[in-house]
Amino acid sequence: MPVAAGLAGALVVLVMLAPALLTGWVRAQLKKDGFRARMEALFGGRLDAEVTLAPLRWTGDEVTVAEAQARLANGWRAEMNGLHLGLDWAAFRQKTWRVIGAGADSLDLVFDPAQVRPGSASAEMSGDGGGKGPSIPAWLRSWLPDKTEVDGARVERFSMRHPAGWQVAGAHLKFSPWLQGDGSLQLTAESGVITTPLTLETLREPVKLRLDRAALRLAPAEAHLKEADLKWLDTAITARGRMRMEDKSWSLSANFERLPLAEVLAEDWRLRLTGHLTGEVELAASPGAQPRAKGRVTLKEGALTALPVLDRLAAYTNVERFKRLVLDVAETSLEGTAGAQVFDKIVLQSNGLMRLEGRLAVEGEKLDGSFLLGVTPETLRWMPGTQKHVFTLPNPNGPDGMVWTTLRITGTRSAPREDLSSRILQGAGRAVLDAPGEVAAQAGELLLTPVLGKDAATAPGTVIKGATEAGGKAVESGVRLLEGIGGGLLKP
Repeated sequence: MPVAAGLAGALVVLVMLAPALLTGWVRAQLKKDGFRARMEALFGGRLDAEVTLAPLRWTGDEVTVAEAQARLANGWRAEMNGLHLGLDWAAFRQKTWRVIGAGADSLDLVFDPAQVRPGSASAEMSGDGGGKGPSIPAWLRSWLPDKTEVDGARVERFSMRHPAGWQVAGAHLKFSPWLQGDGSLQLTAESGVITTPLTLETLREPVKLRLDRAALRLAPAEAHLKEADLKWLDTAITARGRMRMEDKSWSLSANFERLPLAEVLAEDWRLRLTGHLTGEVELAASPGAQPRAKGRVTLKEGALTALPVLDRLAAYTNVERFKRLVLDVAETSLEGTAGAQVFDKIVLQSNGLMRLEGRLAVEGEKLDGSFLLGVTPETLRWMPGTQKHVFTLPNPNGPDGMVWTTLRITGTRSAPREDLSSRILQGAGRAVLDAPGEVAAQAGELLLTPVLGKDAATAPGTVIKGATEAGGKAVESGVRLLEGIGGGLLKP
């Protein structure tokens, strides 16, 4: 009996000490030289990658790795410096591998399409299978943990480069806790600079964004940008997006506030058009295709000034407000690529003066626009015949109290053409034809004085008066004279 009791007591002690003995054995295994090779095989199998680890250095329960590199089959290469993590042995005794205090000094991601391995499988973010574990006696396996937890990780400096033009530099990453079986990783990025492939004619380099904060979800099949707070110059931008790993397609939506026009307009327009833009834009692209954009943009506190067309309108109508045209409403929808855009549902309105509605297509340098132009009758009182012969269309959806006509815009961006000037002059000619001789002379003088000055305007009065007496040829001569004087009323 004493012997049996002693054996039983020894067995109880052994059982009680088994976790501690196993922990010590595992610690010893982790610090052996062969463990690094097994970890390279393990992570390589999980990630479908070629993984290389620098020698492991243990300090207590924390391990550091000076360098680590992974070449993934999908073309990405990851390089980490100053990798460190610890193991929670209390969780180990509860059959859980718990990684604590994980992080790295830097993480660099580079995509090289030449390194893509055809037919490779994407890695699954799971905690089971893959790789060869340490050689463990069979009787000890039942004591080992059967699940894995990571309580989060930090990367102090993150960078990313993609040949399509996307780059990230100087960001801080924070990974959320991860549990075995989760098919994705959640992380946040803070600070840093994002370089995009997007360009503007006014900038010599691609658009760069300052990153305040971004929340992302990474999965084997796709990456989601749940929300990002960005700044370009002093413009606040909120963005969301997605990238599909299989076909490398991506989409991005962005809302922006107070984008100064001075930053996006060509130099010769910066003094002519002022204000700031607010709106939302969606971008989408796939390999081999240009990014397509669509959205809605509104101009706030807009004003047009220093345009010859406005000066001529002020002269024709005797309305000084045309010289500096305040845009109380200015908005449009847009869709297209860098080479061709369509601006639809355009609305430009200066309260109590004019409203422009329509559509403009831009293909390269070519312009093609169709509009309805509405003005208040008071603006036409010094333009004979325009209300009777030109501004004659109804617009039941427009503001009350306006008269309307069509406007066609053609030509090129450097040399736009419009059809309204000639119709205004023709209307004036017809009004002169309909008027008695003395009134016709006065109307002609009123029409031409703002353009030619009083002395020059008086002389054509004889020609216009003669038009009512001599018939068609004289009328034709008068209209041609007016057309020559007015040439290109709405051309900048």
